Amino acid sequence: MSRLAVPLLPRRVRYAGVAAALAVIVYYSLLSAPPSSPGDTPFWDKHLHFVAYAGLALALAYATVRYRDRPGLRTALVFGGALAVGVAIELLQGTLPNRYFGRGDLLANALGSALVGVWFVVERRVRYVRARRLLDAAT
Repeated sequence: MSRLAVPLLPRRVRYAGVAAALAVIVYYSLLSAPPSSPGDTPFWDKHLHFVAYAGLALALAYATVRYRDRPGLRTALVFGGALAVGVAIELLQGTLPNRYFGRGDLLANALGSALVGVWFVVERRVRYVRARRLLDAAT
């Protein structure tokens, strides 16, 4: 069975994706205007937490593709890294006057981070191809 070719961007670009995901999470979690009170937070807020941390974990997985042959280390880096960011953000929110620590948010962060496990299964059928080679093959 042939493997799906996925472009592998340069490492610097892959880690820029991680930085962008982190910047979005930090902005909306710590710098933007929060809901007026925890009770005013709509249910879809948990969906946003889930999607944000799934995105962060996927960006980390793509950035750490060079550790593909070391699944234990990579899982620790990706899932542990995304989860650590989620915990740190929630703890920081608990110290801010207009924010609050939310266990539901923390759970959504953890579940979103854990979704990367699905990608690790799918990735077994993926063949990463340097982006330049993929462009050369198309011409």
